[in-house]
Amino acid sequence: MTATIISTQGNYTFGAMTNQTISRIIATNTQMLRLKEAIATASSGYTGEPGTEFEAPASGNLGPPTNATNLFGVVPSDTPGEQGQAYSYAVGALHDAWAAFWTAAAPYIEQLDNGGTSM
Repeated sequence: MTATIISTQGNYTFGAMTNQTISRIIATNTQMLRLKEAIATASSGYTGEPGTEFEAPASGNLGPPTNATNLFGVVPSDTPGEQGQAYSYAVGALHDAWAAFWTAAAPYIEQLDNGGTSM
């Protein structure tokens, strides 16, 4: 399939909307892959309580993290690892659903990709 060139000059507001949407979908795919890889890296070789690798130390009773020792920042519950495991599961399920979407939509995204930016 050849690329469809979409003009954004003049009154072609839906052309601009198409280009922005496609650019944002591509950016989302990149971010989804990075997030899945980050979770895999954080989990690899981790020997602590499962899920705690994603949880940041809380300031007290379920307060926001005061000192993040990781970049995930999941606020823990009273049960260590509970929220971190829920986070990891949710991201994994989202990644799987996204992968199915991406596989089906990739040819059309490629056709409409004019190399724009997502902003």
